[in-house]
Parts: sequence; structure tokens; C-alpha cells
Amino acid sequence: MKLVNRAQWGAKPSRYDLVYIASTNGVKIHYEGAYVAKSLADPDAHSACAGHMRDIQASHLANAKEDYSDIAYNAVVCPHGYVFEGRGLHRKTAANGNQPLNVKDYAVCAMVGSSGLVKPTDAQLGGLVDAIEWLRSGGAAGDEVLGHRDGYATQCPGDPLYAWVQAGAHRPDGTSPQGGTTGGTTIARYQVVINGLTYGYGATGAHVTAVGKALVAKGFGRHYSVGPGPEWSDADTENFSDFQVSLGFTGTGPHEDADGVPGSVSLQRLLGTLPGKATTSAAPLYPGRSAFVLGKSNPAVTTLDGGLVRRGFTKHHASTKYTPGPLFSENTRLNVRDFQRSVPALAGAADGYPGPLTWRLLLS
Repeated sequence: MKLVNRAQWGAKPSRYDLVYIASTNGVKIHYEGAYVAKSLADPDAHSACAGHMRDIQASHLANAKEDYSDIAYNAVVCPHGYVFEGRGLHRKTAANGNQPLNVKDYAVCAMVGSSGLVKPTDAQLGGLVDAIEWLRSGGAAGDEVLGHRDGYATQCPGDPLYAWVQAGAHRPDGTSPQGGTTGGTTIARYQVVINGLTYGYGATGAHVTAVGKALVAKGFGRHYSVGPGPEWSDADTENFSDFQVSLGFTGTGPHEDADGVPGSVSLQRLLGTLPGKATTSAAPLYPGRSAFVLGKSNPAVTTLDGGLVRRGFTKHHASTKYTPGPLFSENTRLNVRDFQRSVPALAGAADGYPGPLTWRLLLS
């Protein structure tokens, strides 16, 4: 997936706090509904796509009737297959037509229009599937993939794109979005990155072969028809799921603990080590909840602020920007809350007060 985050495309801050949503039924696909220049799809025109994103956001923020908080979509996909972060994960969209529909599904827009560039490119179709998978794996989106017109009286997403949705929203090579239901069998089809190496459906490399061989050596190879190889297949997922179940993990549906996509614990249990290069460092020792009292100062708050700044959770501030310091202010709490809402393991109790898990995940 080629993700362009908000900072990279030059997004303006949200006008209001965006509404958190824990999960959705799925994703609705959109188009711009206006003229989009065909030249945007030229092979050497990708440098213009960030500016196009800024134009979309500016038009939404200027819409006095709708009074948008931000760009309306959760993600936008350019003709070159890049996924531009819009509102992002776990944020209610404003594009689906009304409040119930905005809560029901995420919104992903393709940079195609009602005239000019009207037909999505193959790279764009692949990027749309990437966006769907991203919202499933990181935002708890369900299996549903619909067009905007399926929920609201509109021409969106245009006939060419809607025909693609109706045909199953496949990549150009015919594969379905990972994590969905294919052929009546639900198999986890998303990817994770552990120490810089990718695992899960479609991942490739010698490290994938090594996992397959280790599974066979431990007696978990019954789903292979030709043996392990360098490309992660459904057979790898099913065999790894069997191994996870043997460790005592439960739940074999996508995104459950024994769905066959490795986590660091199960992978290390299989291989005895974690291949690749570690990309994180250990967090400092947690100072205790007494360090984080509104209106009180503690040196640990400065350390906390360093993590918020590094990860980009600094929207709330008293002056022109968020300034790290020892005071645990209401702005500090709100920024911590935003970080918690972005992490599924923390989102259920996003009160802005750092506990041990928040501290570790923010600072490691």
C-alpha cells in the first residue's frame, strides 16, 4: 500500500473535532462528481495529486451549507494508486448523505469525475482495494463494499466505477479485498509488518518460505498442496491459524487472535526469534498515574509530550502550536485522547489520561 498521510500532502487541520467511530459495516466508494482533468492520470503527473487533495479539502471547507469539519472522505485514491489519508481511521465520514449513513460506512473517493477523467486506472483500482484493506485492518471496517448511490439518491460514484463495485471490487488481477468473504469461506487477507518484514496474504520473500518450512516442521502443513513457497497464500494463513490455535489463541475469523496472520508473539513462538530489524525501542519506565493530574507539572509530562509530537498528535494547543513541557494541561489530555482513539487497543477507554499501555504504545 502506498499511503500518503495528511502531513505529506499538506492537509489543513480539522475545523472541529472529528467524531470517533469504533467500526463500520464497510466502505462506500465515491467519485468527485465534477470535472477532473485527464492529464492527472499521466504517468508523470503524480506530483500534482497532493495539490489536487488540497483543492478537494479547500472546496469542502469552503462549503458553508454543509459546514464540513474537514475533507469529507476517509481516504482518496489517485490515478497512480496512492492512498491519500483523508479523515482517516476511526473517524466518521461526512460524504455518505446523512448522519446514519455516515456512521454506517467509511467513504473512499477515487480521483475520477463526472467528465474528463471518468474511468479509473488499473493502478487506481488496486489503490482502492488497498484503501479498503487499510480501513478493515486498522479501522475495523466490515466486509461490505458499496457505491455511494446504494445508500443515497446520487449518480456517485459514476457508471464505470459503480460497475467495478458491482462486479466485486477486485484488483485488476482478479483478487478480492483482503479480509472479505471469498467463495463462501472467510479467510484473513490482510498484512502486518513485524521488524520491517511483511506477513499475510500476498507478502513475498525468503522470510515467508521460512515461516512455511517452520510450520511443516512442527506438523502444521496440512493445507499445503505443493509445499511452502516465497509468496504468502491462503494455505499459509490456514496453517498458521492451526498453529495459533495450538498455542491457545482463540477466534479464527479475520482480525481475531487465531486468524492465521502472525503477531509478534506467535511468530516468535514458531521461529524462536523475530527476523528483520527492530524498528522500535523500549519505552521509559511508566511513572504512575499520579504524574498526570490536570493543572499539575511533572517531568514525565515532557516525555509524554515528546511522544505526542513525534507521532503528530498536537492538534490541541493554546498558541500557534503545541509546545512540550511539564504541565499536564487540558490540551495535553485532548492530544493523548486523540492518540488513544487512533489505537484499537486503547479506543474503548480514550479518556486522555495515560495508563501503562498508553505510555508504552506512545513512547516505544
